[in-house]
Amino acid sequence: MNYHDGTLARANETSAEPSSPTREEVYQICLRHLKSGELEQAEARCREDLASDANHAGLLHLMAGVSLLNGDYDAAITWAGRALTNEMKATYLATFGTALLGKGLQAQAFEAFQRAVALDPVDPSIWENFGNALNRVGQANQASLCFLIARAYQKLPFLADCRSAPRNGWNALTTEFNPHLRTRAKSDAARDPIHCFWSNAPLSEMSRLSLQSMVRQGHPVKLHTYDNVAAMQARVPSGVMVIDAGSLVPAAIYQHAVLNSEIRYFSDIFRYAVLHEFGGWWLDTDIVLVKPLDFGREHVFSAQWSGVEQGHVCVGDVMRAPKGSVHMANLYALSLQRMFSEKRVEYGAVGPLLLSEYLLVAGDEDLLASILPPTTFNAIDWREVEMFATESRAGFELLSDARVTGVHLWGKMWAERGLRFDAVPEQSVAGYLKKLVLEPNWLTQLAAKYDSDKGAVYKGHIAHHYTRVYHELFRSKALEPVRILEIGLCRGRVEGWAQDQVPSLQMWLDYFPNAEVIGVDIEDFSWFSHPRVRIHRVDQGDRSMLEQLAREETPLDIIIDDGSHASVHQHLTLGVLFPALKPGGLFVIEDLDWQPPEIPSGGAPLMKDVLNAMKAGGAFTSNVITGDEARLISDEVDEILINDSFRELMSRGLLGGLGALRRKAQ
Repeated sequence: MNYHDGTLARANETSAEPSSPTREEVYQICLRHLKSGELEQAEARCREDLASDANHAGLLHLMAGVSLLNGDYDAAITWAGRALTNEMKATYLATFGTALLGKGLQAQAFEAFQRAVALDPVDPSIWENFGNALNRVGQANQASLCFLIARAYQKLPFLADCRSAPRNGWNALTTEFNPHLRTRAKSDAARDPIHCFWSNAPLSEMSRLSLQSMVRQGHPVKLHTYDNVAAMQARVPSGVMVIDAGSLVPAAIYQHAVLNSEIRYFSDIFRYAVLHEFGGWWLDTDIVLVKPLDFGREHVFSAQWSGVEQGHVCVGDVMRAPKGSVHMANLYALSLQRMFSEKRVEYGAVGPLLLSEYLLVAGDEDLLASILPPTTFNAIDWREVEMFATESRAGFELLSDARVTGVHLWGKMWAERGLRFDAVPEQSVAGYLKKLVLEPNWLTQLAAKYDSDKGAVYKGHIAHHYTRVYHELFRSKALEPVRILEIGLCRGRVEGWAQDQVPSLQMWLDYFPNAEVIGVDIEDFSWFSHPRVRIHRVDQGDRSMLEQLAREETPLDIIIDDGSHASVHQHLTLGVLFPALKPGGLFVIEDLDWQPPEIPSGGAPLMKDVLNAMKAGGAFTSNVITGDEARLISDEVDEILINDSFRELMSRGLLGGLGALRRKAQ
């Protein structure tokens, strides 16, 4: 075979015929064809050699390049695919897109970038190159979006990782993102005010639930409106103060925004103004708080799972800022400028898009360190609102992370999906939140449902009504994957009742939808089966059995001793199981006013007296447990709460029938 490009054939040692060129020589031949503009010759030469050797990466890359220059992008990807991974193909296409743009081939360049993004949509360098290319041709807004997307995947890497992770693992992806934001201010500190906005429509059931949840968590709540203040004040939950929004932002701005876009657009502007003027928190009125807002940082922002492609990385549903915040002033000015001059009036332009640009693109590390992951408020995404309205476990599981502080219901999406908030099943996430927030006696209702004497009435008589205390103690952990252990499952054991129910376990399963519930009793309850329940048969007076229980079930969030009620058993159980309690966990001892006559006291002082003495003097004393066990309780108990049993109070005038010890937090 003769070659017309000047390459000399080398003599074969055993033949007079010229030998084939090496692969490197073929590569150089093709390059010379390309430099001379002979694309067809280069393509033919590549194909000829590739037919006999498909492992020459240089030729494969070259073939992809030839195809790109010929505008055959599918062929380019096919050839490159024989030597590159998808990610490498994407980088190759992006690099080639830059080269094409340099030759003035704008349409082909942008197609190369778009194909690169389609192959690897989370590579920051590809988005960065795409943005630079767009800037070169004067498409500033599109370039800005590319830079924002690049920054999002660079600084919030979980947004890229979640594309390949199972949905129920997304929360875990955020564990290393801004972990310092998990450190909260002291819980006894005064709560910051929460500012909200509602106007031009009747207050919805969802918004009433949202506002009520804020009040329940101890925050002053201020609702700003352009409607009649007195009329609105009559419709909001008790504890909410209605304020004239026009005293802060002129009504003309409100009317302009609503006329040219929608009320959500104006709300995005208003939140910057109100936080700059007053400081505190901003919450949308479709956020249901399940914990107080006691983050210790001056500025706090929130991210969401979906919307990166639109630049909606951070979302203003929850924000904190100090009074006079320069950032809120800047955002307010920028939002007005965009509304009046840029004419970008689509939803999100002055909200998630502007906020994301401000927080991510400028490179302010302090602001980046103030962004909460989606888990905290947006664990269920706006694309998943059906999870709120069905009885599926999926929504509850997404909310089981201990960092979940509020639940964004994404109210606007309900109407778009044809969902009705007033018609959700009781066993749905939305139905559960309604009960948790709006029913202060919900746990008492559950006690009545399952016939437990922890509620208000039992067998037609006044019961202990511990549920009123438990609701206040436990509600901030209600959605968490807590591990709760209760000792004492029997009903009427002394009276010889049939043990055919386990009321408290059934009550806890409803109240804690993500909890692991551990039941302990001297009787055999192994017949009770539930995926989230484990049963142990233990004699509360047997130290070795209690020690075995502690080894198997450590660590625990809540321990409830509703066993024999004998002080000697209460001492022993507290001493042995207290080390199994997590930091910040609760150890509860019920029925301190009653001692079973059939169990010898062993000289143990009444637990009620010991707890009151410890509350007064700080030391736990006991002749039942070891000195080390008593010292650990003395050193590690942060708070002792004593509450009444209504039954004992009303029948015998006795105070302090329920004791709760909180272990120190780390």
